[in-house]
Amino acid sequence: MIKKSIKNFIYYLEFEENKKHNTVISIRKDLNQFLIYLNEHDIIDFNKLDELLIKEYFTKLKTEEISASTFNRRLSSIKKFYKYLVDKGLKEKGSEILIESEKNDEKKIEYLSPEEINLVRATMQGENFNILRDRLMFELLYSSGMTVAELLSLGEVNFNLEKREIYILKNKLSKTMYFSETCKEFYIKFLNSKKEKFKEDYNPNIIFTNNSNERLTDRSVRRLINKYGEMANLNKEISPYTLRHSFCIYMLKNGMPKEYLARLLDLKVVGLLDVYEGLC
Repeated sequence: MIKKSIKNFIYYLEFEENKKHNTVISIRKDLNQFLIYLNEHDIIDFNKLDELLIKEYFTKLKTEEISASTFNRRLSSIKKFYKYLVDKGLKEKGSEILIESEKNDEKKIEYLSPEEINLVRATMQGENFNILRDRLMFELLYSSGMTVAELLSLGEVNFNLEKREIYILKNKLSKTMYFSETCKEFYIKFLNSKKEKFKEDYNPNIIFTNNSNERLTDRSVRRLINKYGEMANLNKEISPYTLRHSFCIYMLKNGMPKEYLARLLDLKVVGLLDVYEGLC
């Protein structure tokens, strides 16, 4: 009964409230984790779902290594769901959750260690069009530090495979980025697969397309990256910016000067990289 109400609530958020896709994904994930806790305690209906039970759940969360921002987001998700139940007459009016939010710590930078990068890679097994495309996106984002907007703007003309360089025109200025040998390998594999799939409709001006041969959207890329993070069972949310942070930390750890890294990323202020101090 609770599980069905969670599904109805997610539908309500997405199609009636028109919440942003990433917001819906986060709330669904938070509520599914809460549902696991409820199932472990054999709670399947609304009679035992009250503030005391929810307090017990968040007391348990405090013993786990999660940031204050994650704690507060999960609390907010459950409060929203509880209010929805009250509005639908499934819980009594006047009942509310009086759990206080945690004091926010400094904004935590989510990044992947080389070991975690390999765990995500391991979820992308196969030689079909979708797997090769997604692996190439992953390798490009991680080995170059590029943004999603830059990724989706790419065509074959942007690549120099021999030098492993990418040339991007930004604000009428040419910007050079670099990619790994692994990335080069999957670039070649993916283009061969793409040419075979679309044949005479193959378009060299758009690298990343869906199965209808249309350019992927920013939302699609974020959804796909997050999907592989979940498949790898990483206890963190994965986004393209997670890979950009991972690229920066890897480069700084291996001795790249901040000034050079700032030029690679097209950052006007080198001091923006100070956020990685303590992580390198």
